[in-house]
This record gives sequence, structure tokens and C-alpha cells, in this order.
Amino acid sequence: MRVHLVLPPLTQLNTPYPSTAYLSRALAGHGIATEQHDLGLALVLKLCSRAGLAQLFPALAELAETQDLDDDAWRAIALQGAHERAMDGVIRFLQGRDRGLGPRILETPFLPRTPRIEAAAASGELGAFGDLAIDDAARRLATLYLADIADLWARLDPGFALSHYQRHLATGPVAFSGLAERLQETTLVDVALDALVADLPVQAGDLVGLSVPFPGNLYGALRIGRALRQRGATVLLGGGYANTELRNVSEPALWSFVDAVCLDDGEGPLLAWIRWMNGEGDARHRTITASGRLENLHHDEPAACAASYGALPLGDYLQLVDSINPTHRLWGDGRWNKLTVAHGCYWKKCSFCDIQLDYIAGFRPNRTAHLADAMVELIATTGQSGFHLVDEAVPPRGMRDLALAVLERGIGASFWGNIRFERAWTPDLARLCAHAGLIAVTGGLEVASPRILEKMQKGVTIDQVVRAALAFRATGVRVHAYLMYGFPTQTDQESMDAMETVRQMFAAGVLDSAFWHRFVLTRHSGMSENPESWGMRVPVAPRAFAENDVDHEDPLGGRHDAFDDPLAKALSAWMRGDGLDAPLQSWFTVTMPATSLAADYVATMVAADEPATSGRLLWTGGEVLEADDEAQGGLLLHHMDGVERVRGPRRALEWLAEVIAASTPAGEGLRLEHVLPTFPGDFSRFQRGWAAARRAGLLVV
Repeated sequence: MRVHLVLPPLTQLNTPYPSTAYLSRALAGHGIATEQHDLGLALVLKLCSRAGLAQLFPALAELAETQDLDDDAWRAIALQGAHERAMDGVIRFLQGRDRGLGPRILETPFLPRTPRIEAAAASGELGAFGDLAIDDAARRLATLYLADIADLWARLDPGFALSHYQRHLATGPVAFSGLAERLQETTLVDVALDALVADLPVQAGDLVGLSVPFPGNLYGALRIGRALRQRGATVLLGGGYANTELRNVSEPALWSFVDAVCLDDGEGPLLAWIRWMNGEGDARHRTITASGRLENLHHDEPAACAASYGALPLGDYLQLVDSINPTHRLWGDGRWNKLTVAHGCYWKKCSFCDIQLDYIAGFRPNRTAHLADAMVELIATTGQSGFHLVDEAVPPRGMRDLALAVLERGIGASFWGNIRFERAWTPDLARLCAHAGLIAVTGGLEVASPRILEKMQKGVTIDQVVRAALAFRATGVRVHAYLMYGFPTQTDQESMDAMETVRQMFAAGVLDSAFWHRFVLTRHSGMSENPESWGMRVPVAPRAFAENDVDHEDPLGGRHDAFDDPLAKALSAWMRGDGLDAPLQSWFTVTMPATSLAADYVATMVAADEPATSGRLLWTGGEVLEADDEAQGGLLLHHMDGVERVRGPRRALEWLAEVIAASTPAGEGLRLEHVLPTFPGDFSRFQRGWAAARRAGLLVV
């Protein structure tokens, strides 16, 4: 029996979605080899090729015999030859294999002027890259071109896009009938997918794990599962979508496509199934089959702390530029290794979150030594030193310990991840993390309303969010905020005040980017247990196949629909630095209440933190040198941004040099509260010297 772990189309094209790679590492720890296959990447490379276009354009011409095509489609058909000549080069360029093509893409007639390229030219957005950023600007045009080619495929198969396939059929609450009906059809996109499935080295008796993290993966997974079961393989389905949408699935037709649905972390259920197939006894658990749910008493396999990519074709992934916002680009640009500092959420109280499910509720930190070992291994095996920390929220202590390990072992890495904007993220901790390689953080500000933040048990205040975000921004780390509107009982006044808070945060330089999404009630959130306490009415709905999202009414709330477009437009402008002085009302076509916040609401929060009184001392600067000029003397503390000169009595300077020497990442771990009493003299008279040392990189963490 061979074990195959498959990513169905489609997730992302710049880096492998980590689910199969995490499972692969976990199974390897038990001596079980796996084969990984990313059919999403393979499908796009098949469709977006010269050979793929040679099938696309005749099919479009045939479609025109029965349907009206718009001018963009007819223009593409007329330029078929130009598209076919350009496509393979575009893919090589986006894979980093043909960088010399950049100037041609950017400056000469090479790419046909597709709708998105026309829009980019009209808006002047390429000017954001500057005259010397030829590669970035060309990748932006190539990305837009690829999206326009995907739109042509979508004319033949309306459910197709570069990041999902038939998503609308699986976005709950939905019945299975739509999926079943579509699975009886075969479009030209399906033909390409079926050919890839036919090439998989899966034989009778093999085990196949299909990872379905999002609704846009389910259709492809079912199509793949049906074909592989017909070849005699056993097919399991798992992932984030299964965990949230299919926990109570009772659809008989599903078992024609898969043999079982595995819930929560896949490591334990998958390992138990493999052992059962190998005749080691039936300890299957957290698994649903046609005969019901399997919940045997079993200790789950710990979740892996890092991905392991095996033979995945890492060089084939596309280095897209799907946004000109530098922080947004992190998601789609570059190939990131995946690492998990801690499984689950250490807070797990936010009422809107899926706090009833293990991926949130089961907080289990990983050992720092294992994380550092995995970083070294992945850099060596992949050639990539960038890491995406895929935690629900990286714990401050876990991030601190990881940063210390990175510095102590001299690991040259860059990393970024999601956090909670809380008090523990001090300026010194932010400086430490940035020194170790942190480049960006994302986190939830959610509804920027004091009343609602408290009611939803977010555990942070707006003041804490501002101070934490500013700590990162001050050290060069980019900050992205997740925002929410339409929360139950949120009034128009509160929505306007939240909007004003965010505007002021951008104006103060606290945020680099953000994203506003409409509140969705989910079945596994704390709010769903007692919606009446939130003033919600939840209509009785018939059982559905996918049923995580719950329809609700909010009679106590404001006109949430009226904020859909204005919030998005305003935020887009603010991220570019535009419209920050425009009145909030100017974004609306209906009359809204004026904000009740003072013009300096956020500015008053942007104040110096109180000096640290306790914590570990850590030196992040260079060697301490004695100044050789007799006139000025003192110590020279060189750091990444310059040099600080510290003057004072010789005994005080010797004390400082000893403290710094003992405060390196590999040092003995001195603590501030233990060190200050040992100062030889009156420490209050050494404040300037101490402040200079702190500026040079003597941190308290």
C-alpha cells in the first residue's frame, strides 16, 4: 500500500498549501512514506500553456455559435497566435526561470493588451514600482495577464478561477444536489483535470488523502475521489472545510466519491486508518463513514510543527504579484516554508470564532528546539529561507523564544504570521523579533468599537491594538489588520466611529494595510449557542450538506448593507495614502451620522511606553569597542543603524560592557531587576549612558 496526499484544485499558486506537507512530516515520523501531488498547480500549468490555449480558443469560437461573446473575448480570439506565442514565456518568467523576459513584458509588444492590463495602464499603477523595479512591474503585468486568461477559461466553465474551482457549489449552507449535478458534466477544464488524475501513480489498494481546506477545493476533490475509487484506491477527505462544514454530514451520495471524512487534525485519524488497513487493529477515530461516526478511545498523534515538501515541484510555483500593496503581496508572492509555533489559540474566547472546534480550542505549543531544527532543515532542502507562521495566533512567548533560538543558532531566516494585538507585544519584543527576521504581522482589530470588543470577549482594547501595532511599525515590521463590520447590535454610529478609528490609524502610520469583511455567524462559534443574547434571530433552516454558515437577522443593528462599498473604497484609498483628509460622509451615498470621536482619538494613544522594570536583558548589537580618542573616550556601541557613544566613570563603563557581554542570545540570561542593583554607584547619574545602550540594542524581553 502506498499513501498519496493530494491537493485538489485550487488554493494558491505561489507556494504549496501546507496541509499535505504537514501530514507527510507526521507520517514520516512513523516510518510511513508518502507521495504528494498538487493538482491545483498542475491544472493551471496545463490550462495556461501553449497547448492549453490551442484548445481554449477553438472552444470559445464554438461557444460563440450559441452564445454572445463580449468584445474582450472576440479580441482574444483574434489574437490567438500572439497569446500562444507569449504564454509559455510568461509561465517561465513567473517561475523565476526566465528573468530576462521582464523588460520585454514591460516595454515592448509582447503581451496582448487584455482588460486588466488596459486597466493597469489607465490607472498608472505600475508607477508604484519605480523606474528600477522592472522585475516587479513585469511580474505584476504577467499576473494580470494570467488572470485574464483564466477569465477566458471561465467563459467555458463559469466556476473556474485561479484560486478556486466551483466554490459557489460548496459555500454553505448548500445542498449536495448542485455538486451532484455538476459532477455529471465534463467541461474542457474537467478534461484537463481528469487527464492529470489519470496520470497519478495510484493503484488498487493504495490510500489517498484529499485535502479540502476551502469550499473551492471540494468539487475537484470529489471528482478526483470518484476516479481513484474506481481504480480500487481507498479515499479519505479531510481539511478545514471538512472540519467546519461536514462534521454532521449525512449525505448518502457522498460515499460514491470518498470512503471517509476525517475531522480535526488529520495526523491521528490518518495514521489510525493506515494502521487498520495494515491489520494492526481498528483504532479509527474522528472519522465519518457511510456506516456512521468512528470515535474510538485514542490518543491523537501530535500535530506536526512544520511542513515537509518531499518531491513537490517547488520550482514550478508561480511568483505572482496580485496586489501592489506590499503587505498584501506576502500572501501571493514568494515561496514560503510553513511553520507552526503553537497549535490552536491561546486565547480561545472570541465569541465569533470557532472556539468549539479543536483547531482553536486545542492549544498545544511546539518545542522551540524542534522549530529551530525544522527551519534549518527546510532552508537546506528547499533553498528558501522565508517562513510563514501559520498559527491561529502566535503566542508572544513562543515568538520570543523562537527569535532567541534563531539568533543563538545564527539561522538566516525571514518570517511572518498572525498575532493578537495585545499588551505583551512591547517595543523591545518587537525589536527582538525584527532583529531575528520578523518582517510582518497580521492580526484582528475586528470591530473597532470599545463596547463590541468587550462584548465579543476579544481581550484587547483599541489602545492596546494601537500600541502593539506601533511597536512593530517603529522597527520596520509591516502591520496588517483584519476588520469586521455588521456585527450583531452594531449601530450606524458605532460603524462610523470604527471607520474613523481605522482612518486615524492609517493617518498616524500605525497600519500598513487592512481588510474589512462582513460578519458571518458560524455554527461552531460561541455566539451560535445563544444567539438571542446577541439580539439575533436565527430562522429555522432545513438540513443542508454544508452548514457551517448560519443565516441570521440583526434587528438591533444598523444599516450594515450601506457600508459594503464605502468601507472597501475608503480602505483602498487609505492604504495608498489617499483620502485621509476626506470627510467620512464623502464615501457614502446615503446620510450617515458624523463620527463622535475626537480628531486626536488615536494620536493620544500613540505615546511612549513606561520604561521596563523587569525582564531578560538581550544584546542585539555588535562588539563593544573602546573609543581610542582621549578627548571623548567612552564605549562605542555599534548597531545595525549606526553607533552610540557611552561616556561615564570607568567602573560604570566596565559594568555596562560586562552586562552586554552576558546578554547575548547565547549568554547566561541576565535579568534587568537583578542587574540594576549591582551598578557601581548612583544609577540615576548613568541614565544617558543606559539610554544610549538601549538605543543601540540592549533590550528587555
